[in-house]
Amino acid sequence: MFDFFEELSSAGAHRILALQDKASGLRAFIALDDTTLGPACGGIRTLAYNSTAESLTDVAKLASAMTLKCAIAGLDAGGGKAVVMLHPDMDRAAAFRRLGDFIEDLGGLFRTAGDLGTTNEDLLQIAERTSHVNTSSNQLSTATGQGIVNCIRACAIERGLTGLSGLHIAVQGCGLIGNGVARSLAAQGAKVTVADVDENKAKILANEISGKWIAADKILTTEVDIISPCAVGGVVTPQIVNDIRAWAICGGANNQLSDKSVDALLAARGIAYVPDFLASSGAVIEGIARTVMNTDPDPFIARLEATAVLILQQARKEKSGTDAIGRTIALSRIQKVNLSAA
Repeated sequence: MFDFFEELSSAGAHRILALQDKASGLRAFIALDDTTLGPACGGIRTLAYNSTAESLTDVAKLASAMTLKCAIAGLDAGGGKAVVMLHPDMDRAAAFRRLGDFIEDLGGLFRTAGDLGTTNEDLLQIAERTSHVNTSSNQLSTATGQGIVNCIRACAIERGLTGLSGLHIAVQGCGLIGNGVARSLAAQGAKVTVADVDENKAKILANEISGKWIAADKILTTEVDIISPCAVGGVVTPQIVNDIRAWAICGGANNQLSDKSVDALLAARGIAYVPDFLASSGAVIEGIARTVMNTDPDPFIARLEATAVLILQQARKEKSGTDAIGRTIALSRIQKVNLSAA
């Protein structure tokens, strides 16, 4: 394990560990963004990155988002993330066992679970070497979906509505998270339109929930009440803001805004945006509450609705972006702990 804190701190994280194992072909990074409130927690993303620089940028941004999620949700934990650089010469099972060794060496400073591209089998390989991994993927995805729906409900409340019945909501992504969100929304009376790069997956889901499907490149600009991005990040760009025909955005994808300027652009158009680090924090709450705090996660997930309403109302009053307000609330909790410890 190599600590690249000095060399790689510019990537954005407080500390980045570069992991390499020649025998298994493991090439990975673990970012420890902040441990003020507790151990750094975050999932493992496994992708065939185009470059080391791309993977470093990704792990740093994702770890930073985890810090915000934990802080704003009131959890006793900080932000972390791991990325595994997938390549043809990697012995997958051996590589994830080796990753488990590295995580164990950190002595509980980093707690992890699954993320994009990481399978349950990968997590089981890690679990052979460390107890600091949560292998309950289905339970975590259910909690994520609950948190997203709670925050979508907050959008309706802030607009003066009493529920989701009759609202038209577009869900981008029909994977584990998007699928659950779409089903929950439909069960609560919402009209749901779904999209996925795998059109067959979208068609099947739409049929099962009596909804509609649309081409993946049209979902963000279709005329609906609320858009719920539940696939990849960076989809809400400055270029697309003017074409959005929804009055709110609330989804589970990480880092939905392509850059900070989008927050103000959405506010200028009067589009309510629930910060993704709040809306998507259900899995984090589920995992940390049970394994780190030894408490019931349900009250924390339920409170996401009230927090989202607070942020949306403050943004409307101040005529400012919600993302900036959410970040201020989250970081203020960390700052209070730092001040009390000084």
